[in-house]
Amino acid sequence: MNTTNTGILHWDLSQIITLDQFNVIYQEILGSLEQFINYKYKLNPKITIEQFQEILKVSDNISKQFSLISSFVSLRLATNIKDAEARTLQTKLDSLSIKIHDATLFFSHWVKGLESDETITLDDNHAKRLFKQSGKFQFSLTYSRAAAKHSLSEREEQIIHRKDKTGVDVITELYTMVTNDFIYSFEVEGQETKKITSQQLLLRHIHSNNPKERAAAYQALFVPYKEHADKLYLIYSAVARDWAEEAKLRNYKNSIAMRNQANKISEEAINSLLSVCRKNINLFQNFFSIKAKLLGQEKLQRYDLYAPVSMELSKYSFADAKKIVFKSFHEFWPDFEEKARSIIEQHHLDSHPKKDKRSGAFCMSITSDIAPYVLTNFDGTNRAVSTLAHELGHAVHDLHTNHLPHSVSHASLPLCETASTFAEMLVFEALLEKCNSEAEKQSLLIDKIAESYATIIRQNYFILFEIQAHQLLQEGASAKDLNEAYFKLLQEQFGDSVELHDDFAYEWSYIPHIFHSPFYCYAYNFGELLSLSLYAMYKEEGSETFLPKLEKLLKAGGSQDPAKLLASIGVDISDENFWQGGFAIIQEWVDKLE
Repeated sequence: MNTTNTGILHWDLSQIITLDQFNVIYQEILGSLEQFINYKYKLNPKITIEQFQEILKVSDNISKQFSLISSFVSLRLATNIKDAEARTLQTKLDSLSIKIHDATLFFSHWVKGLESDETITLDDNHAKRLFKQSGKFQFSLTYSRAAAKHSLSEREEQIIHRKDKTGVDVITELYTMVTNDFIYSFEVEGQETKKITSQQLLLRHIHSNNPKERAAAYQALFVPYKEHADKLYLIYSAVARDWAEEAKLRNYKNSIAMRNQANKISEEAINSLLSVCRKNINLFQNFFSIKAKLLGQEKLQRYDLYAPVSMELSKYSFADAKKIVFKSFHEFWPDFEEKARSIIEQHHLDSHPKKDKRSGAFCMSITSDIAPYVLTNFDGTNRAVSTLAHELGHAVHDLHTNHLPHSVSHASLPLCETASTFAEMLVFEALLEKCNSEAEKQSLLIDKIAESYATIIRQNYFILFEIQAHQLLQEGASAKDLNEAYFKLLQEQFGDSVELHDDFAYEWSYIPHIFHSPFYCYAYNFGELLSLSLYAMYKEEGSETFLPKLEKLLKAGGSQDPAKLLASIGVDISDENFWQGGFAIIQEWVDKLE
């Protein structure tokens, strides 16, 4: 069954594949690889556009089929990290990934214009001819060729891919397994000690009305991370050094440059983003000082960063949360609501926390024929309602790209957060309108500013830490060195506005993105500030003018240059003034509190 009498939803993975189909598709992919290898002997700069398009189509279909079986396994593991059968299938997928990479690498190298003993090198003139007539693949192919200087030989690329699948990917999965087994001892003075097995359930208490509960939650959170500090340091050291060494091999300027290249975003734009965020920390420091006064404190404690100001916390049933989300989406754009509602109607949402389920939330795109799947850990709070909107926003974005070939359908990482954070803004305004008093509005506004801090400044400083950590680890840094570097950055972002506690020196080790996807986190502050600016544009222009711009952005997926795409709707991501525009909205919120 997809739902229970408590309203808890479980997704139906049979719409992707059944277990019996796994091996069938696995074998079909192997057959397609045999066909694809034969193209090696047909590659020639004078190849016809029809032949070239045939190769692109087969390559895209291999990618699409692999997405089917890999998504099926990933989603099973997301709801049960200890699913032994899924782990066995994951091992087969890792092996298949290596075979796919090996069998198709020659084509990637040929497109880039790299020399090979087995094919005639593709020159620039014929590359332009072929790319120009390749439709939605044109930007991807052109960008890939421009990045050829970062490619290694076919043999070296094969070795690196094997190394990833049997090395660093396993190490990051080990991080998930180690931290998922943590049991938190939640001890509040005057109360019986509780053993909490879900990090998601523990973190609910950092939003508690009781300051002792908030402190106890953070203290309980960091205990196992301190106890396993040596293991987590070794895991992170392996991940960061692996990333840094590969960046050197590929002739990148530094570690983060490899992420920028993958995201198709210039170094200039990212440096502009990081710089502007750093310059605006005073805005949030001012907010923390205001919040301290509202809480009756001389200075805000770090434990109280997300403390509610109102003594009455709003709680929502999952049914009410859906109503709020769908209503706000509909009033903005009926198509937005229709696409979001289809996710739940098709049983593509797993809604509530449970033992061995992955914490947090995500949206996973499958193929153009299958709607995305969404995971949340709904707990009835305002934040949970906002998270539901955020992940459904991702799904809406993905559904707008189902007309594109699979391999270019997904937007680059920073643009992935556009629809999701825009959706959060819609729901925030809806929740604000539902408030029955000024005090309730004030409380919601405070929560929103705190969330913006978490999405913008907090993520920005994760990136600043990673930049330092990757360099420090190349120089032989210890776990203590990393803790000190992280704590120093905390002191910078909070200044004198927040009383820090030593436990937070370990906070970096509990951020999964730092382990799983180095430098991923700037996607959040990029997406948040972009969405705030787009939201201001929407308010100023109105739906009639704005919606075509948003639709253009969403439908492009990964088929266009992100900077040029944004420029076409009036956005310059290399201009610090653009990023500052997003902070103007947050400043308005803070001014209201003052």
